[in-house]
Amino acid sequence: MWWLRTLFRAREALQIPAGNDAPRPLIEHMEELRRTLLRMGGVLLAAMLLSFFFTPTLMRILRHPVDQVWSRHEAGLLPEGISPAQWGEAKALADTMRWLPPDAAEALAQRTNDDVLHLARAVPYLQGAALLSPAAKQQDFLRSSTPQELLPTVLALYDSGADLRPGRGREALKLMGAFQPAEAFMLSLNLAFFSGLILSFPVQLYLLMRFIVPGLLENEKRLLFKAVSVGCLLFLGGCAFAYFAVLPRVLLFFYDYAAGMGIQNDWRIGYYLSFAAKLVFMFGAVFELPVIVVPLIKLDILTYERMKRTRAYALITCFAAALLLAPAPDPGTMILMAAPMYLLYELCILFAWHESGSTRRKHPPVY
Repeated sequence: MWWLRTLFRAREALQIPAGNDAPRPLIEHMEELRRTLLRMGGVLLAAMLLSFFFTPTLMRILRHPVDQVWSRHEAGLLPEGISPAQWGEAKALADTMRWLPPDAAEALAQRTNDDVLHLARAVPYLQGAALLSPAAKQQDFLRSSTPQELLPTVLALYDSGADLRPGRGREALKLMGAFQPAEAFMLSLNLAFFSGLILSFPVQLYLLMRFIVPGLLENEKRLLFKAVSVGCLLFLGGCAFAYFAVLPRVLLFFYDYAAGMGIQNDWRIGYYLSFAAKLVFMFGAVFELPVIVVPLIKLDILTYERMKRTRAYALITCFAAALLLAPAPDPGTMILMAAPMYLLYELCILFAWHESGSTRRKHPPVY
């Protein structure tokens, strides 16, 4: 098989010429493996200890996408021009004014933003209509009971399906909940472990590659340092992409799905943080594809012609991997995972074309 012959030739090319180094017995390799594992464990432990002191900050960072879920969900239930923050303030204001004496309620109204006050005065009419059924009675109540200056706003909120439940932002989506005395501490350890794993991943990758590829020459060491440097940036880029683009979409999908079935979203903080950390780390690992492919191109195991011929298979493989690894089964999330993977593969093809000088002069890349 061509790949096996190529692998053996690459293995021979990696060996240091005779006289520079002598083959070592197996026991020395095992000793080197033990030292490498100890170094990797020490790096991970140091990163975990560093992360443990910043767990409150890390928890706020990982909570941020959850705090946005309710806002994004509620924004889809509000008419244009009304923000979730305004609607949340209006519901809180309407609930407070209901229990105040008339003079105090009027004093509070005079000190409130006009737009929020206008929405707050519309809330009781919508709550009253919600007690009626069917929908015809609700509309008839609103049209006959609402003052004319409030009627357009009330009907717009009714037609859009504005949520009347109290609370705004994180108050409306329950997340914090410790059901065991030591659960908060164990949660901090779990969060520190995933954070330390992400922070130490570039160093772990370097230590592992330095052990796996023995007897490096100077040019091979430079290639290794470049691969690790680029791999570090790609890993951080994958984590950022997952945090800012994928995680909010996945959470919103699960939230809307549960709400559509009439299930209240009371997410356990421990399960959520574990889910979010695994998702971020998984995307960071997926973005390491060029770190694996580029050295294979440098060693002539993969060539431009071969990668170009297998482009269709790579596309299918990326979508198959996204189907298995995507945390949500909707097509949008799978595309968000498969598209960067395939884009990185295309960039690897361009790199292979750049490396093959003779092929580049004769056959420019075809897309």
